[in-house]
Amino acid sequence: MANLKKCLRTCIVCRTKLEKVDLLRLRCENKKLVPYNNYGRSFYICNQCLDVCFDVTDETKNLKSIKKLEKSLFRECKNKDEYLVQLKEILTHVRKSKSL
Repeated sequence: MANLKKCLRTCIVCRTKLEKVDLLRLRCENKKLVPYNNYGRSFYICNQCLDVCFDVTDETKNLKSIKKLEKSLFRECKNKDEYLVQLKEILTHVRKSKSL
């Protein structure tokens, strides 16, 4: 029996290597952040980074994490836009579709 290894991917924010299941896959298209649709270059953000960034209980840690997330998105998408707003929209859409 073959010993299959699981594919690990790297979160662009915290640089930890995780399985695909624990990551959200996104890409930049025409200066907009969109969910990955099997075409073009993509990047991953782990669920922990997303939870920390959009958690409202710890504001000091939240600000630092948001800046780190913004910087990572700027680096991946090569321009400065309102990526956090777009990311929040994607997350609410993804979470709604998972609950259905």
